Amino acid sequence: MNAITFLNIVNDIAAELDLAEEMFPLFPKDPVHAAGIVGKEAGELQQAALQFTYERGSLSDMKSEAIQTATMAIRFIANILNMEARPSVQL
Repeated sequence: MNAITFLNIVNDIAAELDLAEEMFPLFPKDPVHAAGIVGKEAGELQQAALQFTYERGSLSDMKSEAIQTATMAIRFIANILNMEARPSVQL
């Protein structure tokens, strides 16, 4: 990967991060819910990959989902020092 390609990817993620923080300024303080958001985006990436492979899905959809996954992973990392363990009550 050349430097220009890398910078384009980083710029795409930065733009998505700005949009995500504007639309959803708050981020979960508990790691289970925060990781769930990352997992949701990773699942959508998996779905886009399956659709590309088997259903004539697009490269563009895979790229978009990969950017969203990276964005949520960055939000997770950026907020990690604010996270608190809040175990669920076990029944």
